[in-house]
Amino acid sequence: MLTQRRWRIAGAMFLASSGAMAYFGVNMEGLRASPAYFFSYWGLFLLLFLAAIYCALLDFRYIRLQMKIEERELYRQTLGDEQFRRALRQAQEEEAAKKQLGG
Repeated sequence: MLTQRRWRIAGAMFLASSGAMAYFGVNMEGLRASPAYFFSYWGLFLLLFLAAIYCALLDFRYIRLQMKIEERELYRQTLGDEQFRRALRQAQEEEAAKKQLGG
């Protein structure tokens, strides 16, 4: 299984490679001479660019997953804890009793 650091490095390398290919591909005379070379060059560019996007989406999904795990853990530590819920109910009951006496 790939780690987050590895696919971030791979994504950066794919993006840098496709950026360099886009920059240098505009000025290459050999691309204009042969249609096969032209399509293979820009096909490789597209492949690298799509790989960089895939790495970014993979990272985005991983971050969302980590966020959901942390949210679940925070819920378990607060509202999911029976002692906390008892204290919350007691505070709400006391607040309701104060309103009845005062109002």
